[in-house]
Amino acid sequence: MRIGIFGGTFDPPHLGHKKYACEIINKLRLDRLIVIPTCVPPHKSSEKTASGEDRLEMVRLCFKEIDKIEVSDDEIRRGGKSYTVDTVASLSAQYPNDELIFIMGSDMLLSFHTWKKPLDIINKVKICGVTRLGSLDRSRLENYVDEYFPTEKARFIIEDFSPIEISSTQVRNAVKNGENTDGLIEKEVYEYIKKKELYH
Repeated sequence: MRIGIFGGTFDPPHLGHKKYACEIINKLRLDRLIVIPTCVPPHKSSEKTASGEDRLEMVRLCFKEIDKIEVSDDEIRRGGKSYTVDTVASLSAQYPNDELIFIMGSDMLLSFHTWKKPLDIINKVKICGVTRLGSLDRSRLENYVDEYFPTEKARFIIEDFSPIEISSTQVRNAVKNGENTDGLIEKEVYEYIKKKELYH
């Protein structure tokens, strides 16, 4: 099988994430997409977030209607900082005979050489760098791979995707200010947020 890996904080997951996931499945011709909420993102500040358990449940509610999506609690269950090298080691052990593709945005890819054990990650999964700025962004990503991973170029895929026009910060602010969240998040996710009194 051809399996994509889509990680993120998802604080909360929104309709932009859902649209993006569907585009990933179609463009990369995936048999399955594993969505993984991080426990503690090593690359983000320690701003207040919903708990791992709450984010995991919201992700399940957000993506529940998409047949090819599987939500993984791997990083939440493991606890601590969520390092990609640990996650891909776990997934490659679970799917030893499948092709695994880790999806990341262009900003994340451009710092990939600073991640924990990047070569170990590349040995287990291919990396799909997502561009949203057309040919200029594509050229920048390709040049980056040429500079930092010249002998591993075959392990990288550069693909153009539509911009995500919703942010989790936008959703959190809307909830905090009592604004309408229609068109931003799934109704079930909103109801969960209200029930658990998140982001107030």
